[in-house]
Amino acid sequence: MARFQIHKVTALPSPLEAHAIYLVTSGTDYVEIYVTGASASTVRRHINEADVQSLIDAAVGGLGAMDIVDDIAARDALDLSENAIVLVLDASADATISSGAATYAYRASPDLWVKISEAESMDLALTWASLSGKPSSAVAEIDDAVAKKHSHANKTQLDKIDEVDGQLTYAGSAVSTDWATIGW
Repeated sequence: MARFQIHKVTALPSPLEAHAIYLVTSGTDYVEIYVTGASASTVRRHINEADVQSLIDAAVGGLGAMDIVDDIAARDALDLSENAIVLVLDASADATISSGAATYAYRASPDLWVKISEAESMDLALTWASLSGKPSSAVAEIDDAVAKKHSHANKTQLDKIDEVDGQLTYAGSAVSTDWATIGW
């Protein structure tokens, strides 16, 4: 069984020993760790905080990036080896775009472009005639019904009806709902 040695040093020595762990402290807030194998020439350095940050920066560096090209031909000419988002300023060569820009997602495997938005819908102006699933009533009929929602031909008389102490009143006077009998 091989024995290993642990060395605390301020700089990695040369030559290295086989089966050794080197803890290198060079005045920083962390320790770098190097490990040798059966041969002193086989050495691995364990990653440190700066290495981790560098890996993170490299991985996320391009995530927020979006390629911007002039037209569909320029989009198709891009040499992409991984997934990407591309804004095409004039996407009119796309049969689904009348005019303006569109944004596409590129999927590297399989080689595929997917439209995810289009700028022409930003300037969308709808008309009643172009709506689907609309009521069968005409716009004027709907506007008239809304205006009349609390309109009655006898509104003046209806507004005089009220209730006082549980009794029906009309124009402030009690309304009799029973036969009034006068004895003689």
